[in-house]
Parts: sequence; C-alpha cells; structure tokens
Amino acid sequence: MNHPLISCKMITYGRLEMLEESLHSFLQQDYPGPKELIIVNDYPLQKLVFDHPEVKIINLDETFSTIGDKENFAMEHCSGDIICQWDDDDVALPNHLSNVAKFIGDNNIIHWKTGVLCHVTGIEQVGWIGNSGIVFTRKAWEAVGKHPSENAGYDMTFIERIHNLDHSKRLFVEMPKEEASWFYMWGGRGYHMSGQGHDKPGKLNAIQRHSAHIELERVMGRVPTGNVHLNPCWEKNYTDLLKKYLNL
Repeated sequence: MNHPLISCKMITYGRLEMLEESLHSFLQQDYPGPKELIIVNDYPLQKLVFDHPEVKIINLDETFSTIGDKENFAMEHCSGDIICQWDDDDVALPNHLSNVAKFIGDNNIIHWKTGVLCHVTGIEQVGWIGNSGIVFTRKAWEAVGKHPSENAGYDMTFIERIHNLDHSKRLFVEMPKEEASWFYMWGGRGYHMSGQGHDKPGKLNAIQRHSAHIELERVMGRVPTGNVHLNPCWEKNYTDLLKKYLNL
C-alpha cells in the first residue's frame, strides 16, 4: 500500500480540553507514512503552544468573519493532497489514518458509514456518522472553488459541490465494526455548532454565537488566556471503550 502525505486540518476557537483530546488522537496514529496536523486558532485572547515536528499551530490576532474563509486559510497551509477534516471536538483511534490511506483511492471524498457516535455517557452506536470526519482531496477542493464564504451550513454546501463533481468518486466506507476509527463526539460535550441550526436574518451568526459562548466561559474562569501550553491526552481510553461496546 502506498503511504502518501496526509494533512489533517483543524480549526479551533477556545475549546482547549476537547482540542487536547483531538491532538492526542493525531499523535497516537500508527500510520507509517508522512502526516501533519495543521491547527488554525483565531481566538485572539489565546495563543496555543505545542512543539512537535508534525504539528503546526497558527495563532491569529483577529477572528475570521466566516468559517469557510477560516477553512480555506487552513487549507493553504496544508502540504498534502489528501485532507482529513480533524475537528477539535472529535476523537480518532490510532488506525484512522491507515484507514484513510486504505480507502481513499482516486475518490474525491470519503464518508464513514462505519463510524462511532459517542456521548459523554458512552457509545450510542457504530454506524453512519454523516459528514463527521470527512476526507477529501485538494484537487476536489480546488475544483469546486474551495470552501464557500459561509458560516453555519458551509460544510453542507461544500460537500454537496464535491458530490456533484462525480458521483462515482464519493465513497461511503463500510467495514467491520471493530475496525472503526473515527468517533463523532456529540451529546454533553458543550457548545456544538451543528446543533444550533443555520444562520438566519436577525440572529447572531455561528461565529458570533460561539464567540459569545466562549466569552461567557472565560468570564466564568473556564477558558485560560495568554500563552497556553497544550497537554495532549484522552479523558477516556477510547480504544477500550469501543472494544467493550462490541464485547471484544
């Protein structure tokens, strides 16, 4: 099997504890090929610090006006042709990038039909997880005109455009449940944009709503500011969690 360079792309804003779990997931990957994690942080009050040859953190002093523009900025700093959406509030098991390399082929995009839906209370199911943890190619991103300059709903616009490029090059990966590698972390994990609906006239947009939430958390003393040295770790052993769920 070929071992191409895989770029993992994370955008973040003030979600330190979840980010540290996601970062730990990257560091635990067993993929033997080259890989990188690009982290774009546009929370002006927080500068993330972590020294690792495969991790690049870009701290910005101003917040992007749209999530789509932030995603495009992150893309410009990715070196690989295979791009993994590495959300700051999700978790990957050590075999995830190996799964990516195994299944990507000449597809424009892959979704995980065998993924893990997980809450703070534990795993709910192993199966379809929608758009969480998508993997796509740089060529497809360029072909659809990059991410749209949108906030809530930008991901659906982008994915639909890639799907429409060539329906034969969209893959929904189904594999034995014990080989699942992406955890879509949902209930009880705090503020989740996907649960807030689309932007509407007369309503704060997704960035404004999230910024207001983080500011409240900061005032309550739950969000540190200044230079923040990251401590990658998992709150739970997610590998064991999956084995127990599957009775392995």
